[in-house]
Amino acid sequence: MDQKAFDTIVEKLGATLIAQEFTRAADENADGVRRAVFVSGSLAYAVTYTMSTKRMELCTCATADSEGEKKWKTISSWLYDPQPGEDGDLESIVNDFIETVEGPKRVAAVQTAKKKRAKGDENNADPVFMFNRFSGVFSDLRGDLIEERSKYGTVRPIAFMRGSIVPRVQKTLAAPANEAQLQKLAELCSDLYENGDFDVRSILTMVLLNSLDEAAVREKLVPLFSEDLQKAYKSGLKLRGKKVKPEKVKKQSRVVAEALKNTQGR
Repeated sequence: MDQKAFDTIVEKLGATLIAQEFTRAADENADGVRRAVFVSGSLAYAVTYTMSTKRMELCTCATADSEGEKKWKTISSWLYDPQPGEDGDLESIVNDFIETVEGPKRVAAVQTAKKKRAKGDENNADPVFMFNRFSGVFSDLRGDLIEERSKYGTVRPIAFMRGSIVPRVQKTLAAPANEAQLQKLAELCSDLYENGDFDVRSILTMVLLNSLDEAAVREKLVPLFSEDLQKAYKSGLKLRGKKVKPEKVKKQSRVVAEALKNTQGR
């Protein structure tokens, strides 16, 4: 299959999904299968092409599984095997996929997913969800996510944040001011802090923000943060470079404890 044709479908459908507040997540390619994924709250869509069957499919699933295991359900399917020089009904496929996600049942599913997220459940956004959201800001991060899962079988939250996201954010802060990019980054961090679980909040403040150049963060990001994240950042700075013993509370998150422990030497 022509990669350009697949990218065209993904791009045009993506514009519609982004308008519905979806974010492009990490691709989930496998042998003989291409899959571009979009996520919003607890709902995901994917454009999938299976080379053995020549099928182009629009799929959907819930995103509750933090390990990335998803049960995709096909909601539209086309045979796509064009001859050289033909487009293989490319425009028809795009229009069908867009009409499908804009249909009343699909719009209702999106609204339901948003309501579930808005109920205040602190487990709605976990670290894997956070990294997928960051790939919407740094598109090349998707390759790192695929490599991380391939090598370790999962995504190591703190190691991945330090090794893949911190350097990219620091590079953004060190570059000449790009207001649109900074606004997008600040809004993402604020949204993740508001809707993330305890692990997400800890990793954002103790690992990401406390690893960046303090002056650059204060000048370029803090004024764009939500009020809650501004307060959290200020509190987190007090622990920068200090040895912190995690409080012994019932069912404390392992990731939170590790994040606190690793503030030593910062």
